[in-house]
Amino acid sequence: MRKIWRWTQDNAGPITVTLAVLGGFAAIIQFSVVRPMQQGFTVVNQRIDDQIRYIDQRFDDQDRSINQRFDAQDRSINQRFDAVNQRFDAQDKYINQRFDAQDSRIEDLVRDVSELRKLNDRVIRNETRIDTLIEQLQTADAPAP
Repeated sequence: MRKIWRWTQDNAGPITVTLAVLGGFAAIIQFSVVRPMQQGFTVVNQRIDDQIRYIDQRFDDQDRSINQRFDAQDRSINQRFDAVNQRFDAQDKYINQRFDAQDSRIEDLVRDVSELRKLNDRVIRNETRIDTLIEQLQTADAPAP
């Protein structure tokens, strides 16, 4: 260990100069190569961030535009469906009124047919009575044997 310490003391000047030169080279490299590269990377990162913000803004604008179009289409379609539903409701009401009117007519016809059957029964009874009376009259008018 003492040998290393003596060698270091004996060569302190050249070691110091070598370390100073290497430090100088490191500083030169730092300031002439690394720092400009870092600044270049920072500029590139800033440009990339600006582009990403621009793209995000464009996507947001597109989203808003598309959403507005979809909302307008949605309103238009809903209005059309509402109009069709109103027409169906009106047709439904009209058809129901027609069916109700037909039902009423059928009920009137059933009542009329029932009355006609009653009249027919009365006519048949009256015809039977008339036939009976005619037979009785013919028998009464006939000469006795």
